[in-house]
Amino acid sequence: MEADTRARWGAVLTLVVGALASFAGACGGDMGGRPGGSYANNGGRPQCGALGVACVGQKLDAPIALGGTFELDVRYQIAGSSGPPTTIFSAAPSVLRVDGARLTAVGQGVSAVLFLGPDDGVLDFLHLWVQPATELRIIRYTPAGAPLGRVQPAIKLLVHDELLIAVEPFANGQPLAGNFELTRTLQGTSVAIVPDSVSGWYRVVARTPGTTQVRLGALGLSTDWSIEVEP
Repeated sequence: MEADTRARWGAVLTLVVGALASFAGACGGDMGGRPGGSYANNGGRPQCGALGVACVGQKLDAPIALGGTFELDVRYQIAGSSGPPTTIFSAAPSVLRVDGARLTAVGQGVSAVLFLGPDDGVLDFLHLWVQPATELRIIRYTPAGAPLGRVQPAIKLLVHDELLIAVEPFANGQPLAGNFELTRTLQGTSVAIVPDSVSGWYRVVARTPGTTQVRLGALGLSTDWSIEVEP
């Protein structure tokens, strides 16, 4: 009976994964992680209640960064009906802690994530890996959400130039998923870095000629970025 239930619901259960990032707009209050847009290829991004909350869509196509969070949005594809009440359960709480639909990566390793229906019947499951980050990379994106590649440690801009970037964790060349607190400090006034509360990117705006040194920190790591603005 359990096998029949698992097969029936497993065929219609669709996991649409997203991550919610809250941008406070001040140093030390920002969030990092892979942004949404077409790059995420995510048709079910969580809904935002206000512009102060960014919807950052991500796929579960990479390990979750240790210390990061990930929020699951579970939906059922059942014509003319809705799915049963679903509870998310972590098989290894020392690796992934569950709070409602939010997963927090608390330890390195792998854990099964179970989707339980009424009477704790297993409707579906997946396995997730948690990996500590070894570096932070600054990735540039187009306004449509397509990645343009890694930003170099030192760049030059012209006044009024703008860039859309995201700060993303990597582990030995492997991109990692998840959201996390991001700190940023700027020495200089030639550029402004503003969180985009809708897309989840950061908008870098060249304001005046000069050089600004930027330090971005998250997950116990940091990366430095030198931006020179020419007239």
